[in-house]
Order: sequence, then structure tokens, then C-alpha cells
Amino acid sequence: MRESEDTAFPISDYKAEKEHRMKKITDFPYITSRANPKITEAAKLADKKYRDAGGIFAFEGIKLLSDACRSGYIPEAVYITEHAYGHFSGELDALGIDSVITVVSDAVYEKLSFENAPQGVFSVARQKRGKSTAGDEGFVLFLDNVGDPGNLGAIIRSADAFGVSKIYISAGSADLYSPKTLRACMGSAFRVNAETECDIVEKICTLRAGGKRIYAAMLDESAAKLGDIPDMAHAAFVIGNEGHGVSPAVRAACERAVYIPMREGGAQSLNAAVAASIIIWEACGGNIGKTPR
Repeated sequence: MRESEDTAFPISDYKAEKEHRMKKITDFPYITSRANPKITEAAKLADKKYRDAGGIFAFEGIKLLSDACRSGYIPEAVYITEHAYGHFSGELDALGIDSVITVVSDAVYEKLSFENAPQGVFSVARQKRGKSTAGDEGFVLFLDNVGDPGNLGAIIRSADAFGVSKIYISAGSADLYSPKTLRACMGSAFRVNAETECDIVEKICTLRAGGKRIYAAMLDESAAKLGDIPDMAHAAFVIGNEGHGVSPAVRAACERAVYIPMREGGAQSLNAAVAASIIIWEACGGNIGKTPR
């Protein structure tokens, strides 16, 4: 028996060659009510308050779902439209997540969706909130109040592309698990070794006490040129807020500042994501493609 808010699955005019999909799709629960409690709770995940309270988050699209599953994020629920299931059934079968799939009407999906042009695949998964020192020995990136989700997402993508060992994201930064950040990350959020809501001053002091060299990306009288920093692959760098830069308390905790040299007469500053990407490449890019000894 279906729950009271469910209805008999509507029979669409599928072509004969898709009948096998129709038979399979009818095995899933089907929700048509926008007032369904599961839909109401899932829709709330657009708000950070509800994401934090439950320790869960939501994201859209078949690619992000595939990336999440392959990176150890097991979805707790997947809401999918009839049309999307017909289009992505092969990919969904390969992921082995049939037990969490619910088919929803288009009207229900409209209530869930964050996107202007959604694919019809809405997933809910649990955040990874564990803290550890894994990755602290390699190249570490601190994000100090990086407030724009697009910038945070772009930095995460670069970190994933070039192999940053660990990322510490301050409590004042954009939310790693917001829909805008996840969209900008293009799946990289599921693969990087990141810790969120961090007291980065405390963490910087801890790492420096263990011998880690930590640099603030900013220009001051002590600033060293980026290309002159030795053994960057085992150092750490701080990227500051888009408007205010590295905060005074964080700067005071670092060993010194570092600047990216630019031509005279040109731009006087770089976007936070661009600056971070240049630093990441300088530290990690030279090792891409090399055979480990």
C-alpha cells in the first residue's frame, strides 16, 4: 500500500521500446503532493540554518549525484521526475541507489528545485563534518572569510585539479554545502579534503608550532614574492576576503605575507579565486604528471 499522499502512478504514452522502463519506474514510491512532509523538509535545505541543524545538504543534477556516490557520499534520498528517470535510468541503475529513489510530479519538483533549468534529479546527502590532521603534512590552503559561493567553488575546483592536500574553511566563509557553491565546484566538493567552520587562527598556530611555514596572500612590508618561497608543496597559504583581504588576527598568526608579482601599469589586484589558483599551481602544478619515485 502506498502512503495516503501517494497516488497510482500515471501511465504516460511511452513508446513501446520504453515499456521496460515504465515497468521499473512503477516500483518506486510516487509523490504528487507538494505538502508531503518529506518534500517540505527537503525544500528547506536551500537555507543554511536547516542544513546545519540536520547535518545534511541537497544538490541537483545527475553528474553531481554520480560524483557524490563515487566519492563516498551516499544519498539519503533522491527525488526524480518521471521524464528524468526515463532519461537517466541507466546511470541511476549503475549507482545502485534504488532504495532511496522517489519519483515526484513536475509540480512537486518545482518546489524542491534551486535551478532555473533543472534536470529533474534532486539528491539529499549527509555532510562530512569530521576533523582530522590528515593532509596537514602537504600543501594546505586556508580560506579566511571568502564570502562569495562562486569564488569558494572556483577555489575548490582548482584545489581538486592540482592536488591540494587540505583545505580549512573559516566559519565566516561561504557555505561549502550551499547550492551555489556546489554548482560552482562542479563535483570537486565531494573529492577534496576540506574542513568547514574552522577557527583558522587556532589551526594556523597549531601547524606553525609543528614547524609548518604559513603565508598570508597579501602585500605588506614583509611580503615575499611568490616565486621565492622554498618548498611550497609543504607550506600553507591563506586567501582572504574579497573586499577586506586577510584579517589582522590571521595575518598576525602567519609567518609572513606573500604577493603575486604583476606587471606595472596593469591591474592592482586579483580576484580571490584567481589568486588562489595561481598559488595552488605554483605549489602543486609542477608535480602534475610526474612519476613518483
